Parts: sequence; C-alpha cells; structure tokens
Amino acid sequence: MGMIGRTKVLRALRTTGVVAATGLLAAACSSGGSSSSTTTTSGGGSSPSGSINNSLALTYTGGKAGAANSSLAPVKVGYVNQQYGSPSYPENTDGANLAVKYINAQLGGVQGHPIQLVPCYVATEEDGQKCGTQFLNDPSINLVLTGTLVIGNDSLYKVLSGQKPIIIGNGLTVSDFTQAAAQSYQPGAPGVISGMAKWLVDGGLGSVKTVAVVATNDAGATASAKLLFAPPLEAAGIKVTEVFISPTAQGADVASAIKAAGGGTADVFVPITPVQGCIAVADAIKSLGINPKVVTTGLCFGTPLIKHLGGTFPNGWYFGGYGVSYFLPPMASVPASEQLALYEQVVKQYNPNMEYTGFAGPTFGNMMTITQLYNKLGTGATIAQLTDATKNFAGPQFGIPGTPVACGKITAAFPTLCVGQMGIEQFLNGKWIPIADAYNNKLINAFG
Repeated sequence: MGMIGRTKVLRALRTTGVVAATGLLAAACSSGGSSSSTTTTSGGGSSPSGSINNSLALTYTGGKAGAANSSLAPVKVGYVNQQYGSPSYPENTDGANLAVKYINAQLGGVQGHPIQLVPCYVATEEDGQKCGTQFLNDPSINLVLTGTLVIGNDSLYKVLSGQKPIIIGNGLTVSDFTQAAAQSYQPGAPGVISGMAKWLVDGGLGSVKTVAVVATNDAGATASAKLLFAPPLEAAGIKVTEVFISPTAQGADVASAIKAAGGGTADVFVPITPVQGCIAVADAIKSLGINPKVVTTGLCFGTPLIKHLGGTFPNGWYFGGYGVSYFLPPMASVPASEQLALYEQVVKQYNPNMEYTGFAGPTFGNMMTITQLYNKLGTGATIAQLTDATKNFAGPQFGIPGTPVACGKITAAFPTLCVGQMGIEQFLNGKWIPIADAYNNKLINAFG
C-alpha cells in the first residue's frame, strides 16, 4: 500500500463500508495481453472436435481420469451467492456448476467421490446469518465457498469465523478483505485499483501531471477512487480531479461529468464504473469528439460493451485486470492462460450459452482449487485440516498468474488477500497489446 498509509486507508474503508463498486470485478480477471488477438469475444483455447485434453486439469486437481462413482457419498461444499434481485451475480453459480459437472464427469471427482454444491442464496443481510447457521449446523459440510456478495457477507463471516473455513469467490466489500474468517485467491479491487495507480506513478504512461476520474457515486466506487486510486497519485504530485455520477447516468449527464473532470484535457482519463457506465462513457467520449488516454478496469470490456460496439473493444483504452485473457490463445510460458483456455473448452462442451466472462471464470477456478485440496487431504478431511490448507495454500491459483500466493502476507490493510499482482493491457487497432502483465513477465505488484 506504500504511499497511501495502511492504517489510514483501512480506517477509511471500514467507514465507507465497501471496497469495490457493485460489479467492479465482474471482468477484472479477464484482462488480456497479446500482440495478435482478434476482436471477437471468444478465446483461442477450444479444440476443433470439442473434446478436452484433461491432462492439465488432472495435474492441477490431482484427480484421475474418468467419471466419479455416483454410488459413493458426495463431498459437499457449502456455496453462498447473491443469486437474485438487483444486484445479483448468477454467473458465479454457472461457473461453479460447470466446474462440478466437469470434475465429476472427467476428473474423477474427489478420489472417486462426486463433489456436490449445497447452495444457499442471499438477498438481505439476515440471509447471510441464515446461510452461515445452516452450514455451521450441517456436519457434512466442512468448507464454504462464496460467489459474490455485497450484502449478507458480514453476517456470514461472523457466524462461521473460527468455525469453518471460507474461500471468498469474488470479494467486493470491506468485510471480504479485512477480516480473518476467509481467504481470497485473487487480487480483487484493492489489487486492481491500487495497481493501476502504481503503474501511473511509476511512469507507465510517461510523465503524467493531471488525471481526470469519473466514478459512480455508490460507496464502493467512491472508496476505490478516493482511497485506493487518488492518494498515491496525489502523493506523487499528480493532480487528480474526481467527478461522481449515478450508476444509472447516461448521455448528457455522463458527458457533463467527463467535461467537469477535465477528461478531454487531462493527461489520463480514468472511468471507474460498472459495465453499463463503461458503455455510457464510451458513447459520451464519441459525442464530445475527444480522444482521451483512457485507463480503466477490465469490466469495461465486458460482454454488454462488446456487443454495444459491434463485437470489438474501445480502441486505444488501457485495461487493468488480473494479467491473463479469456480472449486470446494461450501461451505455454503462462500456465494461467492455458488454464483459462481449458475453462473455455469446458464451457463450449457443457454450457456454450452461459455468460462465461465476469465472475464465472474465477468461481470455476475456485472449485478446481477446492478439488485439489480435497484430493490431497482425502474425502474425510476435517475442519481443522481444511482451515490449515486454505490458509496455507501456496498456489498457483487456477487461472490467476500472480505470485506468490501468500494468504495474510500480501498487505496488512487487506489480510484476506492471497495475491497482490495485476496486469495492464491495451486494445489498439484490433489487437491486444501486453503492457505490464503475465504475457511479458511484467505483472505489477500492487502493494510492493
């Protein structure tokens, strides 16, 4: 965290209550880097026949080729997600169910036993307590995985803290990153937003004197902009002008915000918005007739924006994410990219119509990691064994290139984080270009 000051930031984040805007990480892990991609939304990992080479997955999970034995007792995993309403994140469940189907059909389950999700969905804070109590009182469940929660997670953690281990699927709130009840195997919003700031301070775009920020005015985006992004820039003598808009702002309102922030004249323009906001920003830039140097999160190449632009991405924009891509052919030197390509093959074989970007991929990866842990410990793994294994998991995390994986040791401000590296890529003239990511071995240590 360096220049921000860990204690000050942590106190402020707890006050604001949220780290990331609703959906801010929805595509963060899908950022890409290569010099030769097409503009389509599909990656290059699928085989022509549709069959899957399972050797990589078997090596990662420690499984055995073939189907699990459905007559054996299942290995149950508690699963909590914000599934319905607004906001909701059903793609998490698609990713988790896809992983279970694949693991049971082709990777032998867990030592021959099928793995089974036991779902519990939240829509209110009280639902978090309900789900926590349900899993606490179920002796067949020794491990809990979350999808994405912006409500109910604090209650869930309080019930299960010290009782059963939790793996955070895609953390967005302060509770996800500042308590000791769980582990997060991705850098999350703290890593991505802080990493973008660090890259600019370190000269990633040369000499930068002014930065314009337009962010949504929910507590999460406000915290990300004011507490994670602006402080290191200002400490380096860079002037930051922030304007906040409604998450539903469109048209003239967004254009006015860009003008007020100085988006057309600043050295760098940074939108911090959910994907619909990214669409509005792209349209506003066009209507204003300006050509700013844009640095944003990977959410801004989510599927809705790609469809809005007719199958391409905003030209010239820089994207901060996890340093590998759903969209590009894998590289043998980047194992995480090969793992994402494998994931795409599984999608195309089992559920080709699912929303495979966003949170689905990381949740798939978490299920692969859970299977690895159980295969090492055995189907009778105890709560104590699983607690120790989740806290001491040394990676690599499936589909995540950042190293080291060191839970509780990345940054004192966010003790649940187990990975602190991220990547920057640019989409330019129909091609993805690696700027600082896994493809050119220049991942950014956000907290270094």
